[in-house]
Amino acid sequence: MNVLGIDFTFFAVSDMQKSLTFYRDMLGIPLACLVHEGTWAEFEINPGTLVLGQGDRFTQPGGGMVALAVKDAKAALEELEQSGIHIHSPLGESAVCFWAIIEDPDGNRVIIHQRKDKTVG
Repeated sequence: MNVLGIDFTFFAVSDMQKSLTFYRDMLGIPLACLVHEGTWAEFEINPGTLVLGQGDRFTQPGGGMVALAVKDAKAALEELEQSGIHIHSPLGESAVCFWAIIEDPDGNRVIIHQRKDKTVG
């Protein structure tokens, strides 16, 4: 088997409207579709997709994590703080990146991630 990449990241959520407000309105990620009576949402973030699912057929909320690539992690965090989003882990730095962690309404961790070599994906 040869894994080529990640096609989508899935988070189980408890309240789709709160999650739509967080990802679409607060983080500014365009909603691609909302289907299955509003229990399945897809956000296209090239080169992948973020999927949110609400309901008993999905796993428990709060157990996932995704890293969102940004051009400037420090500026992104300042913007998020001004929007009232709690910063779970402040800006950190490794040999290859800058990163910080926020949480969505269900406690899924969202990494705000900036690679030093400016690549994405």
